[in-house]
Amino acid sequence: MSQNFSRPLIGSLLALTLGLGTACSHSIELATPTDSAPSANATVATDARVPLLLETIRVTHNGSSIAPPAILERQVLGAIEATRLFSQHYQSGYQQPEANQAHVTVRLSIDNLVEPHAGQAAWRGFLVSASMFTLAPFISLNYDYGAQMSLKMERWDGQTKQYTATSNGSAHYNLFGANQEIIEQLKGQVTEACLSSLLNQVIQDSAFYLASHVQPQDHPIRTVSVGIRHSSPHAIPISQPILGVSPR
Repeated sequence: MSQNFSRPLIGSLLALTLGLGTACSHSIELATPTDSAPSANATVATDARVPLLLETIRVTHNGSSIAPPAILERQVLGAIEATRLFSQHYQSGYQQPEANQAHVTVRLSIDNLVEPHAGQAAWRGFLVSASMFTLAPFISLNYDYGAQMSLKMERWDGQTKQYTATSNGSAHYNLFGANQEIIEQLKGQVTEACLSSLLNQVIQDSAFYLASHVQPQDHPIRTVSVGIRHSSPHAIPISQPILGVSPR
């Protein structure tokens, strides 16, 4: 009798263990930006580059305005620095360019759209409760995140250009595999995709941001290659700081 009883018990324990192992898995799907274009590169004279000032970043979250995290400002500025298109990089509230110095002013707007599928999670939570967690390891949840960015670049003489980019993705995970890290990784990848698309468009207009000048014949023209930094397949999450900005 005890042997017949132990077999189904052992089988149930094995099934539950397998389910728990499966439940810890997760994945991220990132849609290709609709405005993506082939990566642009250019070679520019170093003496023709001008400083850049990151003046404002405006952020909305599902239509509601929120204060942009300081870490986001540093991430944006770090991505711009990596292009090597500008000679120096400043951000509002820190050291500023000289008043009479030609520079480019940047204003960035970010609209975030978040859908954690709360209703879906609540319904599945009810099923979990009703089944006393029997189905919990096999229930999958989704978290959708999208961003639309608008970048306005104003030159020292008042001329402006504007660029837009959109990206979105989804995090898929099972109930026992839910954690904040997977959400932050999704946000980081979506933000990285948008920034790369915006800056790729800026690089295509690189001549627009260079100061016109006449190079003396007795001085050789030094050049630098500018372009988008190729990130690793796993983008840096927003929560990771980008160093190198010193306060005033």
